[in-house]
Amino acid sequence: MKSAKEMFGSGSGPFINLNWAGRVEKPEAVAARLAGTMSLLSAWTGLQWYHDTGDRNSTAVSYEVIPAEQQSLTGLIDPGPARERDAAPRSSSYFMSMRSSPDPNGTYMVLLSGSAGSDQELSNQVTLQLADDFPVGVPPEAARWFLDLIRLWEPDRARLSSQSVEQEIWLTRAAYLSWTSAKAYLEPLSDKEVRIPFGDGGLGIARTWTVEGIAALDRDLRQAGAPKASNRPPTQDQPQFPSGYPKELDSLARELNCSRGIQ
Repeated sequence: MKSAKEMFGSGSGPFINLNWAGRVEKPEAVAARLAGTMSLLSAWTGLQWYHDTGDRNSTAVSYEVIPAEQQSLTGLIDPGPARERDAAPRSSSYFMSMRSSPDPNGTYMVLLSGSAGSDQELSNQVTLQLADDFPVGVPPEAARWFLDLIRLWEPDRARLSSQSVEQEIWLTRAAYLSWTSAKAYLEPLSDKEVRIPFGDGGLGIARTWTVEGIAALDRDLRQAGAPKASNRPPTQDQPQFPSGYPKELDSLARELNCSRGIQ
């Protein structure tokens, strides 16, 4: 299984971001999505999730295991500021890390953070920061667990990218992997990516898995009039997804070029 370092380069800062417009959800619903995410990635890596139980006024940390259970996670979610009476439910924020042990001197495999459940257009997102040794896999493998995350969170837009890429691109969907909802965006096509229909939207897989390849895809999309992330309706029309994976992923490797190797 190829690591993030092998696929993107050392210290590239790989991450996944999923975001969506206004979608009111109670903490219990957000906790269920979190539990699914934690179980998915624990099964993928064999590691557990932790949260810091140390005093917030201290620099000392104390990690304890978080069970991937809806009830336990509901109690850990931090509600947002109080809103007016009879207003929609407050957003729920969360932060946790996947680690090999509770050793405070150890390193993380994944940092998961975000907020959800808000009726505000720019308030709903989840971000997963991936360590260099995270097992990304080759593009067909990465696309499958990426689609699993999309099914869990039902976003308007999702991207597997890196900080190295973000320094070179604008605000299009350009990324190693992307998914955008056709209910939220009218997206142009580019011959610099493979575009596969999936649910109420499309999965994009960059043909060249390098920073230069993603930057070229970004230029192509900009010239074609690709929308910014914020150019969508303020309230989400929630997308639907099928079970399973697109059959096109079975033959994907032969359509791509990766200087770090995709075999």
